[in-house]
This record gives sequence, structure tokens and C-alpha cells, in this order.
Amino acid sequence: MKKLYLSCALAMFAFGGTGYAQSPCGTDEMRKEVLKQHPELLQFEAELEKQIQAGMRRIDFKRAAKTTFVDQSDNPDFWYDIPIVVHIVHDYNTYSTSTFTGDFIPDNFIFEAVKEWNIVFAKQNADTIDVIPPFKKWVGNPRIRLHLATVDPNGNPTKGITRRRSYLTYDGGQQAKFDDWSPSSYVNIWFINKMSAGSGAAAYAHYPSTAAFIPFYDGVISLAEYMNKGSKTIPHEIGHVFNLSHVWGDNNDPSLGCGDDNVDDTPPTKGHSPSGCTAANLYDTSCSMNYFKLYTDSLGNIELVNYPDTNNGQNIMDYTYCDRMFTKGQARRMHLALNSDVAGRNRLWDTANLVATGSFQPMPDLKPIPDYSVTNIIGGTSYLSKNANFTFPDKEIKFTNFSHNDTVTAMKWVFNDAATPASTTLSSFNHSFTVPGWVKLALTATGNHSGDSTITFNKAVFVADNTGTPAAGYYQEFKPESDRDKWPNFNYYNNEFQWELANVGTYDNNSIMYRGYDARVTPTASQLTGTPKGDYDDFYSTPMDLTGMGTTCNLNFFFSGASRTATSSNINDSLYIDYTVNKGTSWVSVAKLGKGELFNKGVLSTPYTPAGTWDWAPKTLPLPAAAITNYTTFRFRMRPGTNPFGVSTGNNFYMDRIHFSPWPAEVSMVQSGNASVKVVPNPTMGDAYVVVNDAANTDAEISVSDITGKVVYSTKEAIKGSQARILIPASAVSVKGIYLIQTLTGSQVNTQKLVVY
Repeated sequence: MKKLYLSCALAMFAFGGTGYAQSPCGTDEMRKEVLKQHPELLQFEAELEKQIQAGMRRIDFKRAAKTTFVDQSDNPDFWYDIPIVVHIVHDYNTYSTSTFTGDFIPDNFIFEAVKEWNIVFAKQNADTIDVIPPFKKWVGNPRIRLHLATVDPNGNPTKGITRRRSYLTYDGGQQAKFDDWSPSSYVNIWFINKMSAGSGAAAYAHYPSTAAFIPFYDGVISLAEYMNKGSKTIPHEIGHVFNLSHVWGDNNDPSLGCGDDNVDDTPPTKGHSPSGCTAANLYDTSCSMNYFKLYTDSLGNIELVNYPDTNNGQNIMDYTYCDRMFTKGQARRMHLALNSDVAGRNRLWDTANLVATGSFQPMPDLKPIPDYSVTNIIGGTSYLSKNANFTFPDKEIKFTNFSHNDTVTAMKWVFNDAATPASTTLSSFNHSFTVPGWVKLALTATGNHSGDSTITFNKAVFVADNTGTPAAGYYQEFKPESDRDKWPNFNYYNNEFQWELANVGTYDNNSIMYRGYDARVTPTASQLTGTPKGDYDDFYSTPMDLTGMGTTCNLNFFFSGASRTATSSNINDSLYIDYTVNKGTSWVSVAKLGKGELFNKGVLSTPYTPAGTWDWAPKTLPLPAAAITNYTTFRFRMRPGTNPFGVSTGNNFYMDRIHFSPWPAEVSMVQSGNASVKVVPNPTMGDAYVVVNDAANTDAEISVSDITGKVVYSTKEAIKGSQARILIPASAVSVKGIYLIQTLTGSQVNTQKLVVY
């Protein structure tokens, strides 16, 4: 906003002025006209007068914030001390401190980076010597000191660093802002691997006026590569946190024309990208030739200030790679924000808050936190997806140390496999296992001067069986008494979207469920982090011997699922089913199921649970000849879909009665009036059930005939509570072959085939 006279400033606010000019514009007539149309500006005029008296030359008229601002810009003994917390959102990608690639940034590198940021905010960066002559006297000292907190919001000691493993490190944005601490007590800074596709941003932050409405997203988020030494990306973004605009204005496009940032000593500019470091660009006068300002003091005296006529391309709030400085006016503007109650910025440096966050306390010497990753090895050098904790006997896997929170001087890796010697590596090592089942790992990390920490991981790795289970007659129904523990499931990112055992099934109370219902607070873009977009979760079969199936073999199962939305374009949940015949060296697709193939029960806004047998549908997937071996393992991978707001479009999805057969899983299901009938399991090697759903609560008469038409079994049972489950004992269908099951309910007759083998 231009400040020639008070009335001129008010006029430019009222009429949308550009923020700069070459001549005075204030007259009593203009002032009267402005106040006639906008009488509410009287209070702003009074507030502006106070700010000018205090030496502050700018005020945000759009937000009349409460402030007790006293300009301390020239006081060498005054500092704004600000608590910060750094959140590392990672996927165990080792961070290189030379190329700045990866995402698991080491603690010590974070400490060094904070020192670098503080050098910039204290005007101690040596490269200010390179500031071009017109701006030498306008280099400002923000007098801001950032302190990694030593006390977290729960009162526990901390080094001001959190770590969260998430797939959102590859799709960073608002949803990746995990574990935020109160933004009126700490400035949150997140680092991720990649920004959301199409964003093009290296980092971003919100102004106080925006952050006041979305405090859960308040702070800086940045690519991990901009933690590199010498980069001023984080000071640039913290400038936004403290209400600085880009030097060309409130947008991200420096090429839009001559713009203003509401700071007088940063002349109007069109801004410059990295190429702006040439002499021609640094002395670009196209937007600011003959640039000056006139001010009036409280006595009516006029002061002319002749600002540089060139753009300030070396400003940290530009996009150039020769950024060197904040101006004095920018320092004052940040100070005003820090004295404002907008978004609670004035609380950050409050004495009580500095004590509560431990900002002046020495960094505690905390014990290390043992941590590791596992990768499967192929060909000795290449790796499958991170932390794929499923492996095969004698298959080498790689363990990598990711212990943190202290300088680790020693490690001890102890496995429950007696044949495995303890390892003391500080980095990584390869190992294979022979005993099937879950491998338990006791991991001990020793810190310098802080002692040992041990964490026992009861499910560090799952090792598959040594031989394939014969598939003939095999059913996985996820019953407690079955071998369901040999079908492990993995929630790689430890979130609420996962495979888990469920107390409901096709015709009993057991199945496996993918918890896809999004239970986060509000299904909108606000108040949410941790979108399932990009997540995946697996469960694996035990290795199967399919050679007894002959040349034709189907993977069969029953499923039941619903969606959260009726908008077809938003329904993009996918179930990937793959197999391997070479112990994970390669995986081959059986099928990718999505949309209608998963959601047979339509749309439901509440968490879905099947109500009865009628809610289940059969699925048959033919297997290729290459899959029919004596050691074939199947992987079931769910990738949830989301709407444009990042909310899951799916609901809960269930699978049951997974088996392999030459016959398809589909069974006839005839619905007549109020009745529905299903025969399960089908095919069978033993007992079978006729499940009748009839709201009329009639009797159900069952007649079983062999292929010659001879009745081999009959029974009658009352339908209670709209359902009857009627047993056909194995003794009645003991001969292999095809049987006809006739069901009579009232006047309705249903006939189905039952295959026995």
C-alpha cells in the first residue's frame, strides 16, 4: 500500500491502488470522499497514525489485528526467539548430505541447518557482501532466532524432531502434515521426498491470515533436498509465516508484471526466476524508475525517501538463486506479524511459551530410538518395495539401521532364530532365515553418553513355509483353528487403512477385511491429514501346491464390499492379485479388480458389515498354466482410492473362503419375491448348508437328489428372524458328483446344483 499522506493511503486501499507512484496524491477532498464512502476507515486512520508514530510504516488494513507493537528493529539487544519443530515424513530412504537426496534426514544435519537459518535471520550470512550497491544500506536484520524445542506439547523432553513413515513423502502437501504441534507455540516445519504431482513447488507456507482459519496446516512444508547447506528456501518460507509476500506480490508467478509486496524499500518488480542473477536483471528498472516515497509525520512535515530505482532481485522473497537479504522494511513487517494476535504469532516469543517449550534449555542427551528397514534382494543388488517384510526360506533380505535421536555408537541385532548369530553392524547387512513363521528381532542401540535402548519387534519378518500346501480340498476361511496364521497381513505404514481379521463370514463368523472406511473427523479437505491416496496393504497366501488340480485351476473366493460414493469417476479402489513361482524374484498379475468388481453392495455412508450370507458374491479367477506349480504364492494388495478432497471413496471390503478348484465359484442364486437361497460351500468335500433368507418367515423344505433323480436327503425347518441355515450332512452326499438341491418356501421353488468332490 502506498503511503504518501494518510488520505492517500486510505484512498489507495479503498480504490485498489497498485501500491507505488511517482507523485503525491493526497488532498483533503480525496480524504473526505474516501471517508464518505468508507466511514469505517476512521479507525484504520487512527491505527496507522499510531504505527507511524512508533516508526512502523505499514499496516494491514484488511485485518485490524490486536497488537502491542513497539519497533525494536534498531535495538541490538532485542531478539525474537521462536520455538520450532521439524517433522521428517519419510520412507526409509537414506539421506545423502552431499547430494541432498533421500528423505530420512539425520538429526545432526537438521541441527546444522537450523544454525544456517539463524545466520540468515541475524544478517550474518557472508554473502550479503555481494548485495549490489543500491541496496547496501537497505539490508535489514530480522533479529529472529529459531530454537528447536526441547519440550514437546506433552511436557516430554525432545530434540524438536519427529519422524513418521508415510507413503505421503512421495505426494507431499497438506495431507502430509502429520503430528503438528500447536502453531501458536511452535513453528512447524515438514520435510518430504516429493511434492504432489503437478504442484511444481519446492516448498510453501501460509500467511497468518490464512493460517488463522486452518491452524492444523500452519507452518512450512519443503522438499528434503532444500535442507542443503546454503539454501535460503526455509528462511523464504518462514518469511511467509511472518506475513512477507513475494517481492512482486501475493502470487507465485513472478512474470505477471510490475507488482508490489506492501513493503516500501522493496521497489515494484515483476520478479525473477533463477535466471534473475545476471547483471541486466539485477539492475532491471522497468518497474521502478524514479521510485520514491513521501511521508508525513505527526506534525505534518513531509519527508521524501529516494528508494533504489532497480528491483531487489537479491531479496530472499524473490525466486532467484542469488538471494542474499531481507530489507529493513521486511524486518519491520515480520516484527509486526510477531506482535499480532492473528494466528497467535504474538504467543510464539512470549516468555511463558519459551519456558514451556524449553527454547533456552540445552539440547537433552536422549537415548537413541532403535529403528530399521527391511528390503528383499534380487540378484544381490536390486530391491523390491521398501519394508516388504514377507520372505521365503533361504532368501536373502537386507536389514538397514535407521536408529536415531542420538549419536549411535553401537548396535546389537538379536533374532529368535537360534541359528542366526547376533549382528553388531552400524549400517546394514544381509541375512536369510530357514524357520517358517514370524521372526522376532530384539534391536539395541547404544548412544554416546546416553546408554542403551532396546525395542523388540515381534513381527520383524515373516518367513513362508518350505513346501507348498496341497490345494485339493483346501479352503482358507480364516477360522481360529485353521492355518490362517500362515496367511500374514502387512500394514506397512501403520495407519487405519489395513487388512485385518473380521468376525463375520460367508456362512460363519470369520473372514479377512480391508478396513477402507475413512473414519477421520470430517470428510472434507479441511481438518484432515493422512489421506489413503498412495497407500497399499498386502496379505499373502501360504505357498500352494497346485499340481493336483490338473491343467485347469481357478482361484476362487467370496467377497462383500460397499463404496462411500455413488460418483463412478471417484471410485478407484483396486485389488491387485499376483502370484510368484520363484520365491518373490518376480510377481505376475492374476487380476486387477476395481469399482463394481469390489462393491457388490452399493453405496453406504456408514462402516459396512455384511448382514448375512446373501450379502456375499462369488468370484472366479482362472490361473494361467505357469501358475500351476508345487510352490506358488499369492499376494493380495489393496490400493484405496480417494475423491478430490483426499477422502477414501471405498468402504470396508471382505474376502472369505479362498480356495482353488477346477470348477468356478459361482453358484446359482435365485431371488423370488421376498426369498433368496444360497448353497454353501459349493463345491464341497463335506457338509454343506442351504441358507434361506425370507422376510415372510415361512418354513423351508429341502430335498437333495443325486444325478439320477433319487432323493438322498430331505428336511424341513422353520425360518426364524428372516433366515434359516439348514445343514446337508456330508453323510448324505458322500459320493462325489453333482446333486440337485430343491428348496420350497411357501409357494416358491428354487433349484440349485451342489458339486461334491
